[in-house]
Amino acid sequence: MQALNNDLMTSSLDAMYLPLQMDGLLVPDVTVAEILEPGNISQKLKSPEWYIGSIDWRGRNIPLICFESLNGAATVSAESVSRIAVLNGTADHGHLPYYAIVLNDLPSMLDITDDDIEIHEGRPRGRAEAMSIAVKDFTAGIPNIEWVEQHLLAYTLHS
Repeated sequence: MQALNNDLMTSSLDAMYLPLQMDGLLVPDVTVAEILEPGNISQKLKSPEWYIGSIDWRGRNIPLICFESLNGAATVSAESVSRIAVLNGTADHGHLPYYAIVLNDLPSMLDITDDDIEIHEGRPRGRAEAMSIAVKDFTAGIPNIEWVEQHLLAYTLHS
């Protein structure tokens, strides 16, 4: 009976592993609206290196960022972007309903439980990540979505 109660108390999460150049991010699958090839990327002459440009997605002009660059690592050129993840914005004010991040490969769907995730202190964590984790057979960052969206909003609203 105790084993049954423990099984019921373990929560499960459908997650997506988003592969980046050097590592990856783990996000709830509902965060990701679509995975696609970016098409035409409109670039600005003067922008932070993490801001790759904007893309047309479903009739909307949405920003495209390099998460790793925002996190303090090297960026990518717009010409080298071959795959992106469109993410649902979490801010309630409506200024950033969607934005996209550069991916390095196809993402993976994961069904994980609390027992599958461990804090990974040995993985370097940048300013755009809330924590580093080890899950199943890989390490990943958990993005600090609020921080990322605040920086993206500050740039897009004032540029």
